[in-house]
Amino acid sequence: MNYAELVQDLQDYLETSETSFVNNIPTFVKQAEERIYRSVQIPELRKNVTANMTSGNQYLARPTDFLSVFSIAVIKADGSYSYMYDKDVSFIR
Repeated sequence: MNYAELVQDLQDYLETSETSFVNNIPTFVKQAEERIYRSVQIPELRKNVTANMTSGNQYLARPTDFLSVFSIAVIKADGSYSYMYDKDVSFIR
């Protein structure tokens, strides 16, 4: 199936060719792709990166090819890992 067939299948399934709907199909497809990337763990897309934390700076630089976080850990001076919990930013604040 190619993109044109997908668009036609959506219109056929939902039984609409209304202009506003058709114009928003690229947005629907993009959001679906992003949701799949966040939901499915694809081993080939996984990458390990290390960075240093700085006192007073609440942010870490992310890689240029960043898609989403799989896990984050703080590596202590003795080499042990403390994994961080995945929480919404509103929970943390």
